[in-house]
Parts: sequence; structure tokens; C-alpha cells
Amino acid sequence: MNRNVLLVINPKASKGKGEVKARKISDYFISKGWGCTVAYTRDVGHAEKLARSGAENGFPVIVAAGGDGTVNEVVNGIMKSGLQHKVKMGIIPIGRGNDYAWVAGIPTSWKKAADMIIDGSTKETDVGRAVGEGEDKYFLNGMGFGFEPMVNFKAQEFRHINGMASYVIAFLHILMSPPEGYDVSISFDGGEERRFKTQQISINNGRRMGSSFLMTPKAEIDDGLFDYMFTNRLYKGLGLIGLVIKFLRGAMVSDKVNFSYGNARKVELNVYGKGIEAHVDGEEFTRCGNSFTVEVIPSAIHLFR
Repeated sequence: MNRNVLLVINPKASKGKGEVKARKISDYFISKGWGCTVAYTRDVGHAEKLARSGAENGFPVIVAAGGDGTVNEVVNGIMKSGLQHKVKMGIIPIGRGNDYAWVAGIPTSWKKAADMIIDGSTKETDVGRAVGEGEDKYFLNGMGFGFEPMVNFKAQEFRHINGMASYVIAFLHILMSPPEGYDVSISFDGGEERRFKTQQISINNGRRMGSSFLMTPKAEIDDGLFDYMFTNRLYKGLGLIGLVIKFLRGAMVSDKVNFSYGNARKVELNVYGKGIEAHVDGEEFTRCGNSFTVEVIPSAIHLFR
């Protein structure tokens, strides 16, 4: 294998120590006989551009060093280059939220994560694609609608609070003014539409979101299927706290009265009246959308894991 790495890294990751980590990671690759080019991200969307350029310029290995946002942008860059079958992707989780790294079994230690890349073993891994509201984005972990992205967007506003703490505080903010419910219709794999009201829909490759919430606890990232989950009724007040406890435990699977859970390759979602908030891999997709198509692309990326 050509041992030449493009390291796409967020300098603000690891509580502002991204540049220090970049030097350590680069030196470590070089000490193991690898080439390593460091590319620092400057702003939102830059990691995608760097990864796409890296793929188009022949880098055989592109590594996302940061949180879920950096990982999302890098997979978008690789996929949009059209060269995903010629590029291997690595992850070194040093960001605020590292949900996908956890799902994929990638170590939290940057050195152990680098060793996983150096060892050279990859597995074909599914990628999701979301289209709607003028957006067309890929994702690795999952897509959420309603309550979950509302909490996620609020958590991203906190500059000095990371991980689980940021999501707990964000939840308390949203609890004071929760979503009243969205009038939606949804169909799976071209089947019959179901119309209902809900506060939360998850369509995931992975199991965990928001550092601790098991939104789809039975999901697998390489089975060619999404796991989906949505609430069948509306929650208010203390009921929302109970809802979040279920998300923490992944207890929705056994509660077939209040939740729907299943698998699909393609999901079509329409929202009537007011639009719905949506994220992919924790990154904003839309603040107010009404029509979405979400498809899984099986075995689309070669991931070190």
C-alpha cells in the first residue's frame, strides 16, 4: 500500500490543541515510515474541500482528525470526488463529539487510532445520502429530525462546554420550549406512506448520537441498511425527561406502543405545515425543511477499523 497520508485536522479540536496534536500525529506517521501532509481546516466546509482535493490529487489515505463534523466533511469530500474506491479513510477522534468513532470501534487515544491506520486493515462501510431543501449531503453515522437536532444545534452554541455536558445543558434549554409536534408522512423502500405526528425521527447507520444517546441501538454500519426510529406520540413536560432517559438506555426498541423501530434502504419523508429541523452527523442540514429522501449506499467507503 502507498503509505502517504493527507491528515485533515481541525486546529480548534482537542480544546484548541489541534495544531499541537497535528505535529505529534504527523511525526508519529513519519517515524513509522509513512509520508504525512497536514492540511488545517479554516472554517465550515473547508475539510470537505481539502479531502476532495486530496482524493483528486492521488492521496491513497485521507484521515479526518477532529470530531464528528470533521469526519462528516471528509467523507463528503471523498464521496463527491467520485474516487471513494481508490481512497482509504481513517479517523483520529479528537473532537467535541466522537460518536461515529465510538460506533466504528476506533480508539480514543490518537496514537492507537493512528496505529489502526498504520496496521492497514480496512472494512467496507456504508454511507448515507440525504437530499432535500436544495442540499445533497453524505453521512456516516446518521440523520436526525425534530427534537434531536434542536438539542444538537443548541449544544453547538456552547464554546467552552464539550461532550455530554453540552447536550445535557442544551436539553434543559429545549425543555423550556419543546417542539409541539410535526405533521409528517413517511415511507420505507417505496412502500405505503404512513401519516402521523411526531417529535423525533432518527435514520441511522450508527447507534449513538450526542455522546451518549442510543438513538438506534441495534444499527450496524456495514449491513446495507438504515435503522430508523420515531416517536408515535407527543411528549410534554416530565414526559420529555422520560423520553431522554429512554434515548440514553436505547430502550425504545422494546416499547412498541410509543415508538416505531425498523430497517430500510430508502426513506422518503414529507412534512406538512411548518418545516422540521434536520442534521447529518451532528451538522446542520436545514433549520426548516419539508421534503427529504435518504438512501443508504452499501459498502461505499473503505474505512480503517
